Amino acid sequence: MELRELYHIERELEDLQAELAEAATDEEIEEFYMAHGEATTEQIGRIEPLFEPVQAEPGPIENSSLEGLRERREELIEDVRDPNLGDLVEAELGRAIERLEITKLETLLTLADRMDLPAELVDPLEETKAEAENGLEELTALAA
Repeated sequence: MELRELYHIERELEDLQAELAEAATDEEIEEFYMAHGEATTEQIGRIEPLFEPVQAEPGPIENSSLEGLRERREELIEDVRDPNLGDLVEAELGRAIERLEITKLETLLTLADRMDLPAELVDPLEETKAEAENGLEELTALAA
């Protein structure tokens, strides 16, 4: 279930990051979301092969945390008139999503460790977690 949830989050992020890039008025934030969208596509490519060895299907599974973040963004953006504040809202959403992603990956890595799964299953998760941590750091610097 955790793997399916992570997969769903990543698939949702592909669309959301394009939306965030388009909404950004700050060029660096726009560039971040465009580049991160490409990284997300690569992450999905690393996650999809993991379903076969654990005998699971990558079908959609809702994540209430992600849905809540999207709804909160819509509420905030509706009230924002200053583009700089809009960029701050977009950056905060990005940081919250990266934290959610990191949490899911930590859970999966803990499960993988307890199940003593082979490196070919663990390595893609570790790589994706490192990218999420870098994304969080980058967004934090951009919002400062």
